[in-house]
Amino acid sequence: MIQLFMSRSGSSVIVPLNLPASHGAMTEAYSQLEQANRTGKTEIVEIKSVIANLPSYLGGLDPDSRTQLAQLNLLSSIIAKMDSRERSIYAGALDGNSINDLNDMIRVAEQVSDYILIPNVNSDVTLGRYVAVAGQIQGDPRFPEAAWPYLDFAKKIGAEYYAEHGGAYTHAGYVLLKQDAEPVREKAAKIRLDLSSSQAQASVSLPALKEELERVKKLLGIDCFAEAAITKVSFAVPNLNEYIPTTGVCVEDANELAWAIEGMQLEDSELMKYLSVLSVEQPETMQDALRYAMNLDDYERITEDTYEYGQTVLRRIGADDELIDTIDGYMDFEKLGEDIMAEEGVRRTEFGLIRRCSSPFSEETHTLEMEYLS
Repeated sequence: MIQLFMSRSGSSVIVPLNLPASHGAMTEAYSQLEQANRTGKTEIVEIKSVIANLPSYLGGLDPDSRTQLAQLNLLSSIIAKMDSRERSIYAGALDGNSINDLNDMIRVAEQVSDYILIPNVNSDVTLGRYVAVAGQIQGDPRFPEAAWPYLDFAKKIGAEYYAEHGGAYTHAGYVLLKQDAEPVREKAAKIRLDLSSSQAQASVSLPALKEELERVKKLLGIDCFAEAAITKVSFAVPNLNEYIPTTGVCVEDANELAWAIEGMQLEDSELMKYLSVLSVEQPETMQDALRYAMNLDDYERITEDTYEYGQTVLRRIGADDELIDTIDGYMDFEKLGEDIMAEEGVRRTEFGLIRRCSSPFSEETHTLEMEYLS
């Protein structure tokens, strides 16, 4: 969870130490440092962690301090028990708090359950949209829906909410204390699961926080959701039920997917992009659908026609608008765009054009799709 790369002053030997570590492993690492140089001071060459911003808070760490090393080992043990969502929350909680030493880092790590992560909200603009859609403005007669395009989501709504409630923007989303998030009412469920155990039946609306999931477990009289059967899966978002399989579903995956879908609805066209991806990739399980949601940045939704795409291709290789205007009428932009679309594996779906950035879609259906494109 935390990797230290250490050396002794005057020595080029670098000794790694992976935390959490046993007493024996730590003793062995320092023994190697002793062999490299007995009298030099221990220095940290590099720190790596699954919490991306954590190393920036460890700049003053003294690796020769047994107290600090023990604290760091404890912190790493706490992080090791976190799931991916809790790690994202911890990263934001660090940035949203005043962190002075390892005691502060440990305290915040132990209080991760006190924070909430609002996915894909990472700017004043997206926060403003979230606050509006979540109910702060929706339904307020002073802000009819027709007026929404004219609202200043960034400076007025998002920035003011951020100033009043604190927290921190992260790559994963907006992290803040639950007590500060209270004014933001929960949005409508994205996925609903009906569950049945040997003792009871219950339903859960997703996305849900850990506390809500624990409450459902108690209602069902189970310790883990694997002990219950999912009898029905419902999607509140149109079209998703056509592309996301509902067999072999687990509650945890469904919840992660619901959080992802909620985040998509905050960004223009992101949900349409996801639907395009699903229609081409055709996931066989909900886990597959979740993987595509998590890797949505690997796809590009294309809004141009073949003519405009041909011009976009030229801009990619350095052509400016003046050059493009000059050759307009002498070059077949449409044919260029069509050919590059075919080369890049662009696919047409009922939700628009889509391409995979890392590698083109499979060749076996590529020809049929391009015939349909033309």
